[in-house]
Amino acid sequence: MSLFADLRRRFDLRPAKSLNLAGSPARTRPAASSTDQPRGRREPHGTAGTDHSAYLAIAEALHDGADVVPASDETGRRLAADGVSLVEALDGLSALYRSIAGGEPAFAAVRALSSSWAEASLVYLHSLSCEDPLTGLSSLAHLRSRLGELYREAELRGTSVPQTHALVVVEPLHPPGTSPFDRELTLVDVAECLRIVFCGGDVLGRVGSRRAAALVGRDPNLPEQVATVRALITQWRLDTDVPQLARIWIEGLPGSDEMAGRLLDELART
Repeated sequence: MSLFADLRRRFDLRPAKSLNLAGSPARTRPAASSTDQPRGRREPHGTAGTDHSAYLAIAEALHDGADVVPASDETGRRLAADGVSLVEALDGLSALYRSIAGGEPAFAAVRALSSSWAEASLVYLHSLSCEDPLTGLSSLAHLRSRLGELYREAELRGTSVPQTHALVVVEPLHPPGTSPFDRELTLVDVAECLRIVFCGGDVLGRVGSRRAAALVGRDPNLPEQVATVRALITQWRLDTDVPQLARIWIEGLPGSDEMAGRLLDELART
């Protein structure tokens, strides 16, 4: 008896359930109807419903021969807010195009809908956790909380936070037209590079939508660490001839916790 056959006999292995893109067991879908209609909002208990209004702006743009990107962007946000998965949202877009244009969706429409759906979903997820679920970076609130702890500890010990700690700020530079989703993927790479260099107890956080920051100790080798971060970010993607450029600098901390909070707000806004 083969090893695999023996394992099947011992553990009574059965074929795995089919998985959807999120990795959870796929729902059993009802049989397709004769009319190809876009899917929309899901009804309670997992029953697929149809929300024609979610795709109305795209349908009007197709009928009028107008630009579908703004309508697709708005549709992606609306479907994400309604709890529709990205797969279902794209299925609905595809069905709409087939019923109106007689073909598959334009790439620009798919990209706009996917990017806005991802952005809206991330905003919701960020509000649920002290950690960015995509990049793994701490939220701005968590970074602010850790700074507050440092200032309180410094007051008790008679030390100075500006002399013991600093922020290493990274702002990736993108060419014009870069989608929000591609910007998020770049921040994933930036977060990984920061973890490689600052692998101790340093807090790595997200500051606004475009920047990441590391709350680090002012060690003598800090300039060398910053240079290493810059080199890693530039050369991280070896499958492209275009290097990922970024602004990286050491941001000094102010003398008080209140001013430090204002500094974080300013970095998050600009």
